[in-house]
Amino acid sequence: MKILVVSDATQFALTDVYNGYIHALEQLQIPYESHPYHHFRGICSDATCFHRIHSIALTKQKEFTHIMFIGGLNVPDYIYDSLYHLKSIVIATEDPHSFDPLRERLDKIDYYFSNERSVGNSDKFKNTYYCPTAGDTQECGRIPRDFLDEKYKSDILFLGAMYPNRQKLLESIIPLVKEKNLSFKICGHVQYIPKKSPLWEYVFDARTIPHIETVKYYNGARIALNMLRDITWNPRSKTGKNPYNKGKFPAESLNPRAYEVPLCQSFMLLEDTRAEAREVFTDKEVGFFSDEESLNERLRYFLFGKGLQEMDKMIVRAYTKVSSKHTYLQRMLYIKKILEQNQS
Repeated sequence: MKILVVSDATQFALTDVYNGYIHALEQLQIPYESHPYHHFRGICSDATCFHRIHSIALTKQKEFTHIMFIGGLNVPDYIYDSLYHLKSIVIATEDPHSFDPLRERLDKIDYYFSNERSVGNSDKFKNTYYCPTAGDTQECGRIPRDFLDEKYKSDILFLGAMYPNRQKLLESIIPLVKEKNLSFKICGHVQYIPKKSPLWEYVFDARTIPHIETVKYYNGARIALNMLRDITWNPRSKTGKNPYNKGKFPAESLNPRAYEVPLCQSFMLLEDTRAEAREVFTDKEVGFFSDEESLNERLRYFLFGKGLQEMDKMIVRAYTKVSSKHTYLQRMLYIKKILEQNQS
C-alpha cells in the first residue's frame, strides 16, 4: 500500500485535518507522498493544481495503490475517471453542510469517509463510512499560560466563523462580560456579523487564524467556547436556505475544535445541541450549554462559582479521553482496516 495524499486546493480543506492524517501515516509507517495544495491558494488555480496531481499519478502508476483527498469538494471528475488504476479515498470535512456536490460523485469514489454520522452511517449510499473529526497530538498541546504573549490570553474565547446562531449566543454574554470586567475575545471569520452588532467591540483577530496561533489562543483562554454550526444557514448566500444539503441530513457530529481544545489541556464549554456532544463527553470532562440562559449560567458557575475548583480535574479527564480515543492516529487505523478488508 502506498497512498498519494492530496488536499483540496480550496478553503474547505482544513490544514489541521490534512496535517493530522500525514502524522498518522508516518506513525503507522504507511508509505505516502503528500501534496498539500491548500498552501497554494491564491497562487495557482484549482485547474493547475489538479493537472499536476493527474500527471504525478499517471507517471508513477506502479508506485501508488490509493489516492486520498482531504476535503474533496472541488476534485474534478476527470481525476476519478482517468485514475481508475488507483483506489480513490475521500476524507470529507464539510458534511452535512456541503454534502450534495460529493453525493453526485459517490459512484466514482471507492471509499467515502464522512465526518458526519448521519451521512457516513446512511444505508442510502454504497462505500460510505463514518469517520469523525479528531485532534492531532503533534499539533495540539499544552503551553504554560505564563509563556504566552498577552495577546493570546483571555477569560472567554470564541474562535471560528460568526454564523447567526453563534452571534445570538455570544451577544447574550455581553452583560456578564461588562459586569465582571472580563476579557472576551472573538477571533476568526467575523464578516458575517451585522454592522450594528455589539459584538464588534470584542472582535480581536479577524483573520483565518493559523493553526499554531489557534493552539496559543486555546491555551491562553480560561474558557474556550465551542458553538456548533447552524447547518441551515448558507454563508455564500447569507440566507437560511442551504442548497448543499437538500437531503436534509441532520448534524449529529462534532467539529475538530471539540477534540483540539482538550488536547491543548484547555477548558471547553461545549454546545450540546448535537447528539454526539453528550455521547463523546460527560459533564465530568467539559461544561455543556444549549441556549443563552444555560451558557450564562455555566460561565458564572465555572468562572465565579463552585465550578472554579472543578476545572483542572475536568481538563485532565477530557485530555485523557481525547488523546486515547479521538486522534487522527485512531481514525487512520480505522481507515486502514477498511482498506485492508476490501483488498482484492
